[in-house]
Amino acid sequence: MIYKMGSNMGAAYQQDFYTWTLEQTSLLKQKRFDELDLEHIIEEMEDMGKSEKRALESYIENLLMHLLKWKYQPYYIGRRSWELTIIEQRKRLKWHIKENPGLKSKLPEAIERSYELAKLGAEKETGIPISRYPETCPWTYQQFTDSEFWPEAF
Repeated sequence: MIYKMGSNMGAAYQQDFYTWTLEQTSLLKQKRFDELDLEHIIEEMEDMGKSEKRALESYIENLLMHLLKWKYQPYYIGRRSWELTIIEQRKRLKWHIKENPGLKSKLPEAIERSYELAKLGAEKETGIPISRYPETCPWTYQQFTDSEFWPEAF
């Protein structure tokens, strides 16, 4: 079912998102641009960009949290698990940036935001008070993504 601009397109978007996406894709392929639900297409495109930025922040947060735990709780029995998580998150982060190079300009903000959450996560998981961690991220992006970088124990 294809909706004309101004008809029930908004209702289709709200009631059956999957079918709406198929319809919009079909209209695009057929170059029937005057029938597209532009308002919702624009909204979805913006959300897709935000989602990629949130994924970037999530990878950074997880990586930084595990690096903090590595540095501040060096004798913990689960250290091997942290090591594997650090390796994994470095790879995920590098792949994500490679697939979305436009996010490079967002790195300073993403690191700042992610580090705040990383400190909270590290405190929650280790019991080490947040006040013991540096106020701002102690490592550069190049450092914490380098596979050879392992912070020395505190």
